Amino acid sequence: MKTEFFSECDYAPCELKSVMRKAIRLALNYKNLKTTDPYEVSIIFVDEARIRKINNDFRHIDRATDVISFAFADGVGAEFAPYLLGDIFICTDVVASHAGKYGTTFDEEMTFMVVHGILHLLGFDHHKKREREDMRIAENVIMKQLFPQWKGRGEEYNVQ
Repeated sequence: MKTEFFSECDYAPCELKSVMRKAIRLALNYKNLKTTDPYEVSIIFVDEARIRKINNDFRHIDRATDVISFAFADGVGAEFAPYLLGDIFICTDVVASHAGKYGTTFDEEMTFMVVHGILHLLGFDHHKKREREDMRIAENVIMKQLFPQWKGRGEEYNVQ
C-alpha cells in the first residue's frame, strides 16, 4: 500500500502519518481487501478557499467542507488500474472547527477525515439511511481501533 501526503496549506501531518496509514489499512481490512496488494491513495491538505472551490466545481455547493474524496474507480480507464483508489482532500481549518464542535481532538478529527474519505473511495456512501448506518458503523469500528476512547460524532449506530 502506498499513501502519499501533500500539503497545499501550512499543515504538515508529520506525527499523524503513521496513524493515517494504519487507518487506511484498517479500512481495507474492513472491506476484506488485502493490505499487501499495491493500493495507492493520495491525501491532500488544503485551506478553506481551496476546498470551497473544489466543492463548488465538483459538487456545485458553494461552501467549505471538511473532506472530499475522488475515487479513481469512477473515472475513465479505472478498470486498467484497480489498485489506484483515489484522492482525499482534507480542509484543516474546517477539521479544527469540527474538533471543537464534536468534542474530539484535532488528531482524532484528522484521522476521522481519512477514515471517512477512504471509506468513500472503497464504495461507502451516506445519502440513504441504510448506507449512512453502514458507513457510520465502519467508521466507528475503525476509529475505536485507533482511538479506544472514540465516542463518535453524535450519529451513532451499534458496532458489532
